Amino acid sequence: CSDHRGLITPIQGACGNILRGIDVPTYAFKGDEAVLKCQYDLRATRLYSLKWYHNNTEFYRYVPTERTKPINIKPGSTQFLVHEISRTDTQVTLIVKKLTASASGQYRCEVIAEHPSFRTDSANATMTVLLEPLPYPVVVGLQELYEPSEIIKVGCQPTREFSGHQQPEARWFVHGARVEPEWVSEYTESSNPNIKGISLHIAAKQIMKTGGSLEIECRLTLGAHFRSSFKVLRVRMREPSAYATLSSSGKRDEAWWALHTVFLLNCLHR
Repeated sequence: CSDHRGLITPIQGACGNILRGIDVPTYAFKGDEAVLKCQYDLRATRLYSLKWYHNNTEFYRYVPTERTKPINIKPGSTQFLVHEISRTDTQVTLIVKKLTASASGQYRCEVIAEHPSFRTDSANATMTVLLEPLPYPVVVGLQELYEPSEIIKVGCQPTREFSGHQQPEARWFVHGARVEPEWVSEYTESSNPNIKGISLHIAAKQIMKTGGSLEIECRLTLGAHFRSSFKVLRVRMREPSAYATLSSSGKRDEAWWALHTVFLLNCLHR
């Protein structure tokens, strides 16, 4: 099978008759850990062996027919430590810990069917171990209070320059949903052109419809990893007129009496 660089690697075509897919993180961090999954479906036959390789060096082997030692994890690796998390009839899940920079590279899972076919399928994916942690994001340009007529513009960017080859992406979220592209625009920090961010544009009157405040999330993402910073946008609410106050109060009273009437009727019919 060909090399895949996504988080989930489904296997299709001829090589997918036994091996269903592998799960290898695209990125990990030095000293951290990563979970590796290998999924297979043997159906009419049985499993002879399942092996994991890192840069063509075997570091895990599962052979069900070997009663004395069905699991063999290669000791003495200075690149990472390996532990088996779980093993079922269709999947083996490992965790590699204390990752070093040399743990970067190609990870391959190989599945071999039992006699008589000994059919072999394999798939691989690349993981890059980054030397420094993902920086936290920061919200810039935020005011304590906005006027209803204003167009709010705030930025989301990393707190420091990231030295990794692949740069993290700044994103805006509201209530867990990513903000639509028409509300954001990319920019470059004037004092450091290597720091790139994304600005959020929103009319203050839109926030008035939500009660005058809106929580926003500035998220920095790299692969499956992310860090977030939360802030609240606040807009000055206009003082309601005496008539509006009485009208609102009257509606609340009407709703209370309606609920009270329903309660009394239910009691009478019991």
